[in-house]
Amino acid sequence: MLRPLSLVKKLSVFLLVYVSANQAMAQVYNSSVSVATGGTGRAAVEPGDTSFLNPATMAHLGGRFIFTSFAQDEFAAFLSDNTKESTLPAALAFVQKTSDTKSWGDLKEKDLALTFSEFFAEKWSVGLTGHYLEQEIASGSSWYHVNADVGLLYTPNPDIGLGLVVYNAFGEDKDAPEELRHKTTVGAGFNYVYRSAARFRVDADSEGYLGAGVETFLNRFSVIRLGFSDDLDDSRPRISAGCGFSGPRFRINYAYFGNTQSSSDYRHSVDLIIPF
Repeated sequence: MLRPLSLVKKLSVFLLVYVSANQAMAQVYNSSVSVATGGTGRAAVEPGDTSFLNPATMAHLGGRFIFTSFAQDEFAAFLSDNTKESTLPAALAFVQKTSDTKSWGDLKEKDLALTFSEFFAEKWSVGLTGHYLEQEIASGSSWYHVNADVGLLYTPNPDIGLGLVVYNAFGEDKDAPEELRHKTTVGAGFNYVYRSAARFRVDADSEGYLGAGVETFLNRFSVIRLGFSDDLDDSRPRISAGCGFSGPRFRINYAYFGNTQSSSDYRHSVDLIIPF
């Protein structure tokens, strides 16, 4: 059996190799919670983000959840199970979205993701998400690619989380046009809860993204979120805001982000979460 310390060392070497690689864009989906807090969430536990920001958070997501998200040209669904009856914490997710590219026009993407996660030592969890990605452009050409994300989450106490993730660990799809390829990227995140009244998040990745956000809990059911992010390589500063309601039978979250330099770069989204 692999000892926890040995596993940590092996994963650390694996992650460091990819930090130094020449990387570009990563396949990352953001729920309304993470969008409203500047795109952060690699060290936070939220239904919907587990399969796309950090699979290691799945080990902390107790219970069962159905998640759906709606935005312009984008739909996401997520089903998770982390109960005493389950053999291993797992989730199945699907994202379909359309985006505009410079050279190829509209790009349609469908991503089917399967996530597994578990604790391998006290306060340490590891997760793996396998992706089956389909890309199609307006001309009818399409590409199919299998890849995986590997994540770690360390929680020294219930109020602090530190996350590290490798996206697209198998490398880019050489058959797809270079502009459309999702390359290997490394992301990190920090999460801190202050006296159950506020939560602070900071995330960054190897492509120059930097984001920060805060959640303020107005009462046991209502939360307000604010955030800021920037792509330092492309200079894409964005402000974000949102709100949420967490009732005993369902949760609903709304988010907005806008580029401070381009009025056409914005997003509205609404998520519905049902625990069962």
